Amino acid sequence: MLNFNRMFVPAQSCKKLRFIFAFAALCALLLTACEKEKEPPIDYNKIYYKNYRALNIRIDDYPIFDNIEALEKKIEYRYSTMVGDTLDVLVLEFKSDVYALDYYMNSGRFQGIVPILRGPVIEQSIRSGARIFIFKHNSFRRYERSDLESYVRGFPGGRGGFPQEFLSLPFEHREAGHTSIQTKFFLGVKSYFPILAQSYRDGNLQWNVARSWGLVESKDFESWTEQLQIVEPKGIVKDVEVAYFSAGDGINGMAKRLPGGRIVIVWGYLSWFDLERKFFTASDRIYEARF
Repeated sequence: MLNFNRMFVPAQSCKKLRFIFAFAALCALLLTACEKEKEPPIDYNKIYYKNYRALNIRIDDYPIFDNIEALEKKIEYRYSTMVGDTLDVLVLEFKSDVYALDYYMNSGRFQGIVPILRGPVIEQSIRSGARIFIFKHNSFRRYERSDLESYVRGFPGGRGGFPQEFLSLPFEHREAGHTSIQTKFFLGVKSYFPILAQSYRDGNLQWNVARSWGLVESKDFESWTEQLQIVEPKGIVKDVEVAYFSAGDGINGMAKRLPGGRIVIVWGYLSWFDLERKFFTASDRIYEARF
């Protein structure tokens, strides 16, 4: 039998506990700030390709490139690797990983690790974190991919592959190659926050799960849902915090701003009952995720 007297915590003790937790949180915040201050700013003039120093460096803090709104910096390097041969490197720095990945996936300019022949020039590209590296060199000269990757690792904050935020989406029944990132429009309307989306299939059932990249303000979520075709769900109990919408003929959808600020959206050719179950599963995973 539980002893409720022993479980009881006096009010004075509660105040002490609250003070301790608040003090610990403040210390953690200060430590994080100090760590950030200790990170030295990158010196773009000291970036070498192997042992070669750049012949020319151009740094643009107000860049204009392909009408990219999320671009924060553009750096251009030229290296002389041998007599009569040069390697040009264009570095595009974005606000965050998600904007760099969005441009890398959706611009149509890149083909992953496959080199692109543009006239007499071969173009190779690597995305690392919030940066995209575009290498240009003469078509008769071969540059090893490992050398280019070593060059990229000379920049701090590098990270390849999909952002860790994708790990919070359900794993079961994923459709390979059906992953997307949207930063401007989503489900045919203007998006006020970056979205990560994944498609799923289980037999004849097909649906999609998406989440916001980070935390979203209530007003931004409401601005997005106001553009949707809101409908009344059938066969389930309506949740006033959920936006029920139609994304096309026979495509039902649900969206919600979870406690803390993350957004979860599920839509597909499912009944409201089946969709709701998928929505609950996705909401739990995204809410409990570290990222």
